[in-house]
This record gives sequence, C-alpha cells and structure tokens, in this order.
Amino acid sequence: MTLSTAPVVHEPWPGRVADLDAWLELSARLRLGDGLPVLPPTREAVSERVRASGRAGDEVLGEIPPRGAEASVEAIAANAAMAGCPPACMPVVLAAVEALLDARFNLNGVQVTTHPCWPLAIVSGPIVASLGLATAESVFSGGGSFASVGIGRALRLVLWNLGGAHPGELVKETLGHPGRFGYCIAERLDPPWTAFHEARGCARGASAVTVFACEAPQSVAYWGLGADPEARLAMVADQMRARGNNNTHTMGECLIALSPAEVRLLDARGYTRERTQERLFELSKRRLGEILPDTPGGAKAYEWWPDRIRGDPDALVPVVDGPEAIHLVVTGGDSIPWAAVCPGWGHLGGLAVTRPIER
Repeated sequence: MTLSTAPVVHEPWPGRVADLDAWLELSARLRLGDGLPVLPPTREAVSERVRASGRAGDEVLGEIPPRGAEASVEAIAANAAMAGCPPACMPVVLAAVEALLDARFNLNGVQVTTHPCWPLAIVSGPIVASLGLATAESVFSGGGSFASVGIGRALRLVLWNLGGAHPGELVKETLGHPGRFGYCIAERLDPPWTAFHEARGCARGASAVTVFACEAPQSVAYWGLGADPEARLAMVADQMRARGNNNTHTMGECLIALSPAEVRLLDARGYTRERTQERLFELSKRRLGEILPDTPGGAKAYEWWPDRIRGDPDALVPVVDGPEAIHLVVTGGDSIPWAAVCPGWGHLGGLAVTRPIER
C-alpha cells in the first residue's frame, strides 16, 4: 500500500507493524478507515487481489474525486484487502469503479452533496451465484455474505481513501446514510421477468454491475390490499412521490426492490417489467398544487419541469424522468410480498450506470 492512499496524516510509512493492535492504531491515526476497523493490506493480500483482477497493478482507471487520487488496480486492491473483500470479487469492484467514474454518474457531486444518497452497487447475472452474493433475507444489509459486504465495503474505502470523502472537510452530507459503510445488493437468478442487467442492455448470459446513488430503502408493506396489481402498485407509487424526497421536486431516477413473491403475483396478472414501470410512472405523478402549495402567487414550477405543467396547480408532475428511470430489482426473502423504494438524488446526478463484469 502506498502513501497516495493514506489521507490527512502525513508521516513516513513504517513498512511493517509489530502486531494487529499496532496496525489498528496506525490505521486510525492515518485515517485509513471511516470508523470501522480495517484489515492490514499486506503485500500478499494486495498481490492476490491484483492477480484475481486479471489486470496490471499499475493500470489506472481514473481519478477519484474530490481529492483526485489515481485509482490504480493496485490501490483499489489495497482498499479491497482492507475491506476484507474476497479476491474473486475484484472484477466486480473494478467494473463498479469504472461505472462510478462515468461522467453521467457525477461522482464528485455524490461524494460532497448535502443529500443522503450513496452509490448502491447492484450485481446481476451468473456471477451472483458463483461469488455467493446475498439475494434473500436482509439483502440490503449484506445477508451474511462476505462477497456482498466486501464489495460494498471495498467501494466505500476506495471513495474514502482515494477520494478523500471525509465528513465535515469535503463531505457536507447533513444527516448521513447507513449505506456509506457498504451498499451492495444482487438480483435473484430466477425472476419471471427479464434480468435487471438484460433490461439495462447487457446479454442475458452476461454478468454486470450497476451503480446508482440512492437513499436507504423505504419499506412498502401491502396493508389492507388484495391481489389487484393496480392497487398494489399505487401503494408503491405513493412512497415514490413523498413530498420531501428529491425525486418529487427534481425528477431523475429511483430504484424499487420487489420481493420474488410480489413479482410472481404481478407477472401472473400480465405485468411485465416494462408494464410495471409504465404503471408506476403514471401512478406516481402528483399534482403541482400539492408539491408547491405555498409558493407566492400560487403554484409555480421548477425550470426543469416540462412546460405543459407550469403554473397549473392541477397539472400532474412526473417524479422521475420516464418509465425507464424506475429501476426494478427482484431481490430479498421469498416469503411474503414486499417492496422497498430507494429515492435518488434527482436530476443532479448519481444516475444509473451499468458495466459488464470481465472475468
């Protein structure tokens, strides 16, 4: 591990430390972690992850904002080692870093915004099974999978150590996001719908990772509802259009996780992934007069909204850019129907970017 990954404190790198306690003290002093302990990035551990990546250690993927340190394969491997990320997961981590560096994602903005969004890594395809990624109970908290937690944690340390995303210094996130410790989920391999990565333009037999900056999942339970898909989707849409979230005011994209039981119910009644997106797009629209009820002179409009809704309090405002901006992921425990809405940052950035995973 090199000094380029050691933020804040500038002192000679000791090369060796006496024991684990000495390492934990050193890593805390050099601020190599965000409060959770990190493992020692030994030469053996880093080299093993570079080999597993199938790429040269000195290959540079780009610069991680806001600090702008180079994200070489070796530096990423060092952070993955500190995260305890299994070596076999390195192709996923590298593909996710490449996606984060796409201009569409606006990583600099996501790192320093006051908004509580954080990059969620969504893995789909055959690699989910081969790596043992979590797809069932407690999926948003890792589900007990070292691979799921390791990937999310590795990305966090890359953004922390190479990007310098430290609270109060460059990061102005007002309240924070529990996903900043590690935010990674995977889609189940047997959904009745087309797979998530296929819907994102990848081949069915491929594996891919998508990054999307979003809030923590907000539960949707189908209290008091029967099997009518429209009523069930209206419940999800009601969570999507909450007046306080960014999507309602700035559109953009959002993510919805649906349990397998709910997707089977929808699919059995003719609701494909695409039809579900279309219905959620329509059902989540909200009256302009409800979104901006107290503006001087009555309901106005934001400059980024379509011209047709300006000044009309009864105009229905879409809360995302279009049906395709509603990202549906089939995941979670296969017990009862359930859903969760993860609002995005709006049109400001953190938009979904997908990269194939090269192994």
